[in-house]
Amino acid sequence: MLSKITNSFFVGLLSAFLFSPVHALESENNDALDHVKITMLMEHEGFLVWYAKQQGWDRDLGINLELSIVNSSGLDILNEKREHRDQWDVTCVGAVPAIIASENVPIKIFGIANDESYATDIMVQKDSEILNVKGWSREYPNVYGDPESIKGKTFFLRYGTSSSYALSNWLNIFGLKEEDVNIVDCQITEALKKMNNREGDGMVLWAPENYEALKQGHQIVAHAAQVGAFVPVVFVADYDYAEKHPDILAKILALYDRVVQIHNDDVFKLILSYKQFLMLYTGKVFNEDFCIYDLKSHPTYSISEQITLFTSTREYTSGMETLEQNIVKKFEKLPNKSSGPLDFFGKKYKRETTSQYLKEALRYQKNNYKKIE
Repeated sequence: MLSKITNSFFVGLLSAFLFSPVHALESENNDALDHVKITMLMEHEGFLVWYAKQQGWDRDLGINLELSIVNSSGLDILNEKREHRDQWDVTCVGAVPAIIASENVPIKIFGIANDESYATDIMVQKDSEILNVKGWSREYPNVYGDPESIKGKTFFLRYGTSSSYALSNWLNIFGLKEEDVNIVDCQITEALKKMNNREGDGMVLWAPENYEALKQGHQIVAHAAQVGAFVPVVFVADYDYAEKHPDILAKILALYDRVVQIHNDDVFKLILSYKQFLMLYTGKVFNEDFCIYDLKSHPTYSISEQITLFTSTREYTSGMETLEQNIVKKFEKLPNKSSGPLDFFGKKYKRETTSQYLKEALRYQKNNYKKIE
C-alpha cells in the first residue's frame, strides 16, 4: 500500500498551528458539499492543490477535496488503485505512467497540471567520467556524456515513469539503448540513498529529491527538457467517476486554474506557503532559493491553453495526441486508434483523453471561480 507522508507529533503540531482556521471551516456544512477523494504527489502540483484547499477555494465551488499527499510516484498511485478501487476519484500522475501503466485501471486524462521537463534530472556521481565530455552531439551542446563513458553504467530510477522516458531519450542521443546500461528500478528516495552509498553511477530524480541530491554533491548531466522528453503531469480521473460527476471534474480544473493564475503572475506570492508545505510533509526546511527555482521550473497552463493542447483537427495533431504517440513508441508499440480499450504489450487499457471538462471549467472561471447556482 502507498505509504502516506508521516503523521509525526511534530507534523501534527505544525499543521494545527498553521492551518487550524481552515480545518475549523471544514467541520461546518460538510453535508452540503460534494466530497471527492484526491491523491496528489508530494511535489509542485501537489502543493498547488494543497494551497487551494488551504484557501477554502474548493468550498467556493461547492466541493470538499479529501486530499491525500503521498511521497511516491504516479506508477505507485495507479498500482494502488488497481488493488483498491476506492483509493481515489481523482489524481495527478506523470503522462508516462498514465499512458503505459494504467492496465486494468480505467481512467480519463482530463487536464495538465504542469510540465516537469525542467525539473526532472539525470544525475551522476560528482567524480563520474560521464562529466568529462559535454556537447558530444552538436544538436545537444549542453548535455554531458559520450557512448564510451555511459556504457555499462548502473542507473537508479522508477521504471515506467518520466524517469525512464528521460533516460531513454538521453541514451538515444549517443546511439545507445536501455540494454547498454544497467537499470535498477526503485523509489527515488531509495535511488538517492543508493547513490550516496556509491552503489551505482547515476539516477533520475524530480523535485524535491533532485535538490537534495545537488546539496550532497551529485551532478546533473541533462534535464528531461534538454533531451526532448516532454513530461507533463496530467489530471486523471477514475473512468466511472468521471462519467457520473462531470461537474466535479470541471470544478477541480477551475480551482486549479485559480492557483495557476497566481503562479503565472507572481510565484513570489507562493514562496512562504511552499516552504510551509515542504516543512509539513518532509519535516525539512527548504530555503527560498529552492522554492523560487522549483516554482519557476514548472510551467503551468491556463484552461484555454490546455484546450488547445488537447484539440486535434484534420490538419493538426494535438500536442497531447502527439505526446501519447511518442511515449508509446518509446515503449515499443503504438496503441490502436479504435474506440475500444487500447491493446499494446498484450494488455488491455481503457483510457480516454478529453477536453470535455476543461471546456466546462471555463464556465466556473467566468463566474469568478464560484459555484453556479
